[in-house]
Amino acid sequence: MRIIGLCVLSLTAAACTFRVDVTDMPAANPLGPSITVTSTSTATATNDRADTEPTPAPPGGTVPPPAPGGVLPLPAYGESVTLQLGAANPTLVQKSCQTTDGANAWAFMDRLIAGLRQAQGDSRWGYLCKDASCSTFGRDVVAYKAGSSDLGIWIVDVLGNHCPGPGDSPTQVRWGVLPFETVRRWSATR
Repeated sequence: MRIIGLCVLSLTAAACTFRVDVTDMPAANPLGPSITVTSTSTATATNDRADTEPTPAPPGGTVPPPAPGGVLPLPAYGESVTLQLGAANPTLVQKSCQTTDGANAWAFMDRLIAGLRQAQGDSRWGYLCKDASCSTFGRDVVAYKAGSSDLGIWIVDVLGNHCPGPGDSPTQVRWGVLPFETVRRWSATR
């Protein structure tokens, strides 16, 4: 028996193919002559479009709640709103580290969440709760409430190299979609 594997990595995708060659196995092998398993991921470090698709807004402009037990996809407009706001407010981005810039550092995140909500009248954008009581929030991520409760959210990392150290590159706006969370909490306010 031989196992043959091939993985291809690029800046936009990763794919692996493994083949188990059992031609030299006894004829009674229930698996047959060979098995091929292929796994492909389109996730990237800077943009994971595999997890996004448009959430259609009805004529009234408000995104409907998901069906009971259902999950809304992450709205596709979020990335463009985030990048545009970052480009229009570079000083807010550079002064967004709460550790060094204090309470005023929330200005970029607060504007971003307000802008995401305003973009299509979708009030499901908010802050990621970092603790059970929702008294501490993610400082460089936004959350999108995709379920019918405060649990079940999409999390997007919007500030790369947040709070850089001496000699590090400056903070940059980005759109990094993280895996869907079923137990982390979301809050409309901080």
